[in-house]
Amino acid sequence: MRSQYRAIIFVACLSAMLSLAYAFYYHDRPRTDALGYDRIGWNLAQGNGYIEDVVNIDRPAEDWAINRVGPGYQFFLAGLYFLFGHQIWVVWVAHALLRAISTVLIWLITRKLFPDESRIALIAAWLFALSPDFILISGLLLTETLYAAVMLAALLGVLVVFERQRSTKNVTLITGFFFAIALLVRPTTLFVLMLFCAILVYQKRWKELLISLVLPICIVGSWSVFATLRFDRFILTTGVGAYDLWVGNSPGATGGFEKTPEVQEARNTMSHKDLDAYSKKKYWEFLVTQPFEFTVLQVRKTILYFSLARPGGYWPHLYARALELYATLAASALWSSVLFVLGIAGAWMLVWERQDLATRFLLGAALLQPVSVIPLIVETRYRYPFFLFLIIFAAYALTHISRSRRIVLCAAVVLGAVTLGDFTFHMSDILEKMYRIF
Repeated sequence: MRSQYRAIIFVACLSAMLSLAYAFYYHDRPRTDALGYDRIGWNLAQGNGYIEDVVNIDRPAEDWAINRVGPGYQFFLAGLYFLFGHQIWVVWVAHALLRAISTVLIWLITRKLFPDESRIALIAAWLFALSPDFILISGLLLTETLYAAVMLAALLGVLVVFERQRSTKNVTLITGFFFAIALLVRPTTLFVLMLFCAILVYQKRWKELLISLVLPICIVGSWSVFATLRFDRFILTTGVGAYDLWVGNSPGATGGFEKTPEVQEARNTMSHKDLDAYSKKKYWEFLVTQPFEFTVLQVRKTILYFSLARPGGYWPHLYARALELYATLAASALWSSVLFVLGIAGAWMLVWERQDLATRFLLGAALLQPVSVIPLIVETRYRYPFFLFLIIFAAYALTHISRSRRIVLCAAVVLGAVTLGDFTFHMSDILEKMYRIF
């Protein structure tokens, strides 16, 4: 047991050091989404309110801040900036610590699932620690690193609640807290929280149900009331939901965040309230008047989500470093392909081999990741929450590779067919990206 503790401490420290080394080597300054988060965090730290551009301090309804996914990550940045000043390196250090914590959490979750096979937990920790995608993203001011830590903490809390039938008050309350923070970072967490609550209802554990919802209602509810009153429309956590629906579901849309001319014009000319209402109108108009095209688009987005031809690595800080860009893309492609194949194979094995509640919950929560993203917009980094689950399932398949070979092969064939479909539907997009880097 002591050797296991030493091993996970080593892996967690390595995970943090890799993140620090990457961040300080590239020293990338915030841009696009990261720049928006950075500006909002700094304005919050200075007491200017939840705005992105300080010129909008007296007219927040004209500021784009509320239409960025949040506000959890922005408040996280605000706390760091308030304590240490507007220093980007502080965020990199915090991200590295979060990566170390996430490594330990994945290990703990996997140990809960497979208490008699400690090797699976350590393999899962290694898979996360050495992930090119999670190392890269930790060097950028984006939500994924914080979200991984708080979501994994919430999942671990759920497993502990399921494991204990009594004396779970404190654990349930803490689990609700991490769900609340995860919700503020990424609102799609709501579906996993609903799954947890549905299981508690099924088990008639009414006390745990109420306790688990206290902090999400208080924390998220407080923000929702504030944002709704301030912007004169209902906002749960962010005002971007309807807009994203329209961007990802309109005539001419590809499924990603590429905006059609109509969408771009509306974004540039409409107020946030009008844009929200207009986005909802255009989304339903597309669904009702062009149901076939709408359905085809959902298929395309599903293919895009599960394609093996979508590595992470197309980041501006790499464009001027050709060899490093190629190495990043190759490492990400290899890692994500192995993760998808082994992870889906492992999940399929667990569906048939394990009937316990913890496994069923994690399988359901994993399924909710693509279900909650595909109807909106599919980008490579939007798959990272799904990767957290695939890492655990992949570690299981890898440990039992002697009897999982046929399932792994089937998963590889299916995902290969999906990737071929990606080339069929999105050849121009893939060629454009290849042209950009070669």
